[in-house]
Amino acid sequence: MNPFKIMIGIVLIFMGMSMLLISQSNVEYGGIVIIGPIPIVFGSSPDMAIFSIVIAAILLILAYTFMR
Repeated sequence: MNPFKIMIGIVLIFMGMSMLLISQSNVEYGGIVIIGPIPIVFGSSPDMAIFSIVIAAILLILAYTFMR
């Protein structure tokens, strides 16, 4: 593992969280947790959940494509 890449990832996460805290408007969020071949999708609104489902499907197709 490259410590530089890990540090960049942590910094990006903290920057995103701070932008959410600073923002005064209604923020929608969504996310994907992939455990093995099963994606778990969550979102603060139905639109974000559907967007996350689309991204999860694309990620699964890419994973299956590159594993062959």
